[in-house]
Amino acid sequence: MLLLLATLEAAPAQAQIVLSDAAGRTVTLAKPARRIVTNESLILLSLALVDADPVARFAGWAAPQRIDRGMYEAYRRRFPAIDRVPTVGSVLPAKTSVEAVLSVKPDLFVVSIWETGWAEVATTLEAAGVPVLFLDGPVNDGKGPGETTAFSVELLAEAVGQAEEGKSFGDFVRARYKRITDRTAGLEPVSVLLDAHAGATCCATPGKGNRITEYLRFAGGRNIGADLPGYDGLLSSEYVLDADPTVYIATGGPHLAAQGGLVLGGGVSVAAAQTSLAAIFASDMRNALTAVREGRAHAVSHQLSISVLNILIFECFAKWMHPAIFVDIDPAQTLAEINKRFLAVPLEGTFWVDFQP
Repeated sequence: MLLLLATLEAAPAQAQIVLSDAAGRTVTLAKPARRIVTNESLILLSLALVDADPVARFAGWAAPQRIDRGMYEAYRRRFPAIDRVPTVGSVLPAKTSVEAVLSVKPDLFVVSIWETGWAEVATTLEAAGVPVLFLDGPVNDGKGPGETTAFSVELLAEAVGQAEEGKSFGDFVRARYKRITDRTAGLEPVSVLLDAHAGATCCATPGKGNRITEYLRFAGGRNIGADLPGYDGLLSSEYVLDADPTVYIATGGPHLAAQGGLVLGGGVSVAAAQTSLAAIFASDMRNALTAVREGRAHAVSHQLSISVLNILIFECFAKWMHPAIFVDIDPAQTLAEINKRFLAVPLEGTFWVDFQP
């Protein structure tokens, strides 16, 4: 009995983890989260920056198809258990079944971006004993992409007991963003068409309420659709031709292959990406744009642009819009450093490409 008491007294107490999330809420965890459910499967990349086995943390997720299939296959080769992660909940709060989330017995529910609709879901889950953590939200408004990205990684890392690793990536990404924003602060913005999910017809684009519109501004540009109300919208061909932006940037991914759209991402070759980009220019009025004719047309992975690795896309934006100012910026070098220092599974494929007229 004395030996047992001595052993118990010697065992370190497990301290609570108290977090302040991006919605301004205080979230308390009894111990580091081991069974996470999330509404955004791309949080896989966030965990992979701070955890050697990110897949083991997932008790369930919504919409795993949002992960680029090439990326998914790379994780499957390293972590076959990824195929056994249950699909529960939804990207949107209105479509999220709390019962389904609770059925996989999570110890934390993680939401990528705050929406008012999540309040009811959070209240119900917390009443059932499941803490809810918002990685992005009102707390980050106006702070810029560097701080927003670093905050989300550091917050998630703390929640899983990997605070030191989270701070390491946070410091890295803040410095990478700062070396660009310090220079763009005094530059005249370049007009850009950001052609989202580029397919047979032009052009869907981010609107006023979309973070990518804000990111373009910090990178020294202005999307010609920046005044569209809401998250995104459609621009008419006439409007696009009349605006005739200085730079054209398309976003795409493997999910667009079946529609004849822009294909790039994990496991995609440079040649295949360039071929798919050339194909969308051959299909409609885009090839009449000065930016396309003069070789200022480019493409990026949509999945990467909305992930925690958006620094890579941000560097592309800055370099394409202000090539003379950012000759020293090399997104490929940044990716190589991220692969070497942080990611559990290296990111391999073609995630940005230039049009070859």
